[in-house]
Amino acid sequence: MANFGLFGFFNNYNRPGPGVRKDEPKKPPYIRYFQVMGRKYGKLMQLNLLFLIPVIAVIILMGFLFFAAPVHYYLAISIQELEIQIDLWNCYVVPIPLIFLSPFVAGITYVTRNFAREEHAFVLSDFKDAVKNNWKQFLFNGIFLYFAYILLSFAMIYYYNQSLFSWFFIVPMAICLLLTVVLVFCQFYVPLMIVTFDLKLRQIYRNALIFSIAGLFRNILLVAIFVAMLILMYQAIATLLTLMLLLLFIVLFMFSFISYTTNFVVYSLVERLLIEPYYKKQEEEANQKAGIQSTEQRENEESASAGELDEEDKPEYVYVNGRLRKRSELEDDQVFEDKHY
Repeated sequence: MANFGLFGFFNNYNRPGPGVRKDEPKKPPYIRYFQVMGRKYGKLMQLNLLFLIPVIAVIILMGFLFFAAPVHYYLAISIQELEIQIDLWNCYVVPIPLIFLSPFVAGITYVTRNFAREEHAFVLSDFKDAVKNNWKQFLFNGIFLYFAYILLSFAMIYYYNQSLFSWFFIVPMAICLLLTVVLVFCQFYVPLMIVTFDLKLRQIYRNALIFSIAGLFRNILLVAIFVAMLILMYQAIATLLTLMLLLLFIVLFMFSFISYTTNFVVYSLVERLLIEPYYKKQEEEANQKAGIQSTEQRENEESASAGELDEEDKPEYVYVNGRLRKRSELEDDQVFEDKHY
């Protein structure tokens, strides 16, 4: 009989499980998604409760700022015959504590990333170590997102007002909307890459920008899932029973569900374009140092294998020196010999 414990807090992790046969065929992603979630539901609850601690602290700080404002300044926007007033304090000052939540995203991302690739993770210790090792980059990313939110929102408000007088301003407003969508797509990958790779933040942003295009279907799928979740959460406010179930979902599962779902959907793409090429490069370097393969022989084998591949079979992006680059760019720069795929 399974030992469920209290959300898995008192499970015996030293007891060996049934394991997985090496020759067992890999199941489709949508099946593995629910299988892993079913096996890790206790740890996902632990993780959600752990992440809830900084969330509550941030909510308290935001509540203090909300009620502590001496004067509220409003921005009036006219939409046809309606006039909407935007509270600048509530929209741009109250959310500032969210920046301090960003380092803790490192912890929840690291643990759910391990779950997504079906690896073990100790919730408390791995969460703590991930925050300790990555808090600077996550904090900087939080600051970047805050200022991007300010600039893009003000720009769209301004361009919308101007578009009422001239259609020309519809174009920059559409560009701002597109940048917002791309920024959201990039954030599906930035946390995962920070906890996975030893790269500079600018390289992570560059790779995330490429993934926002290369993983377009995955990005749209994630947006659809989370929008559907928000709609269901909004509808759950209708009755007291569904409201209580909603609160239970938020407390026990929501944050870990979002992080796990995101990492599960995007990890395979990151693995194919970044992780697998990295290990192949490490293996090639190890072989070279050990003298297993001479330089001339390796070049001949690479030339032969490259000739056997059709151009359409070659990957569009190649991981070189910590960055994703287009294969065409490498060929133009005559550094295509450094590729690994």
